[in-house]
Amino acid sequence: MAIWVMASEDKAFVLYFCGMARPILLCVPNFSEGRDERVIQAIVEAIGRVPEVRIMAVDRGPSVNRTVVSFGGPPEAVFSAARAGIEVALKHIDMRLHKGAHPRMGAVDVCPFIPYRGIDRVALKAQVEAFARDVGDTFKLPVYLYAESARVPERVRLPDIRRGGYEKLAERLKDPNWAPDFGPPLLNTRSGATAIGVRDFIAASNITLNSRSEALARRIAATVRESGTGLRLPGVQAIGWYLQEIGFAQVSLNITDLRATPLHKALEAVEEVARASGVRVSGTEVVGVLPEWALLESGRYYAERAGEPVSKLTLQDLVEIAVRSLMLTNFRPEERLPEWIFGPAEQATDLAEQPLREVIWRLADPKSSLPPEILPIIQSALTLALAARLSAGLPARNAFLHTEYMQLVEKTLEKLQPNPLSLDEIKYLSKNILRGFALLRQMSELNSTIQPGLYRLLGEAFMGSVESFMSVMLSFSEKNTDIKQDAHDMHLQGKFFLEEITKKLKI
Repeated sequence: MAIWVMASEDKAFVLYFCGMARPILLCVPNFSEGRDERVIQAIVEAIGRVPEVRIMAVDRGPSVNRTVVSFGGPPEAVFSAARAGIEVALKHIDMRLHKGAHPRMGAVDVCPFIPYRGIDRVALKAQVEAFARDVGDTFKLPVYLYAESARVPERVRLPDIRRGGYEKLAERLKDPNWAPDFGPPLLNTRSGATAIGVRDFIAASNITLNSRSEALARRIAATVRESGTGLRLPGVQAIGWYLQEIGFAQVSLNITDLRATPLHKALEAVEEVARASGVRVSGTEVVGVLPEWALLESGRYYAERAGEPVSKLTLQDLVEIAVRSLMLTNFRPEERLPEWIFGPAEQATDLAEQPLREVIWRLADPKSSLPPEILPIIQSALTLALAARLSAGLPARNAFLHTEYMQLVEKTLEKLQPNPLSLDEIKYLSKNILRGFALLRQMSELNSTIQPGLYRLLGEAFMGSVESFMSVMLSFSEKNTDIKQDAHDMHLQGKFFLEEITKKLKI
């Protein structure tokens, strides 16, 4: 039995898993109602009545006239809960009367399913298609498959499907190119249309300005979004609006690729453009759920900028740093982070305990969330392991080399985790590989006549690892100017070892 204890501000969540952790599917449907509390409550209650489903967060807004319900649980239960919520929403929401700041095309504007743990994506796509077909046929509702479920490239992005909103939907449905995937190709005047699909985590972030100017918020949004003409942040969709309930304007972001544009990078971009117009950011909010690693990445970023020893900070420390630095309001990790509710995801397992074949396949998958720093770690671990095996064949008086190599292998594998590494961790690993390179030089001096070809191969493998870590280190150079010199010194040291080993091999 495995036990995880996730501490929060006022309680501890203890999660028990016997053997394999149960599969968990997440769902984050967006309903076009944010004002009528009775309708919102009816939708939430319908979802919550399904056994084994855990409602994580409910986000509602009067000005946007929209409610987002985030929930998760075993796949069958989540599909049942999503259908129950959709049925109630279609019964109570009339799009002919709907007005709101948020773009929308239907009473249930979008219903994404997010595989969290133990979910086969191929099987999930088939299940989601069956679910979408059922919704379209049962409720006589045009349904578009989007994101990973999209059948054509034009339907991957939700803004492309939703262009023109509910008001232009009748006109769009007349175009054969925009016939729905399921349901009738006719306007359902009461309910509009919906988009359903499988997608990865995104960050829905609303950044509040200390300005009431909606026009300014829209200009900032146009500057930062990927389809704009300014900074064009990858994977960022953005709009600007004025929210009457808070009395200020907001830049609303959907970050669909959190690896390409982390939360802190998006916030700093909005701040940069806002300050150029004499405006400041006064706070941010997240709608829906986030993966824990996204906050940890921002926590590391801000901690390093503040000069804190990242390696000594706990995961909870990093989350708290991220929440404060990102100016997140009313953010409770135990409501927004699936890891704090359902336990670790598949990606949170110890990669060092996975079969090598599994790690390599996960790394090769273009949809993998594994950070790029994983590659030099695997590269280095394999090189060190091969050097350990070679050194074990040396005379007994030199057997200590094998033990030292094995210690380096162990220290390297400790860092084989599915989260981005800090600069301190990168430096630590680069020292490991240089130490292994130095031991290889020592081995060549002890006996260069045994398998000289293997010595040469190992020397080149060590140099390849040095260059890989050098490349990763240089990616931090914008935040730390000293790192360029460190990377240069490491490269020179590696070249020296390789030259010395090559000389020995020519004797």
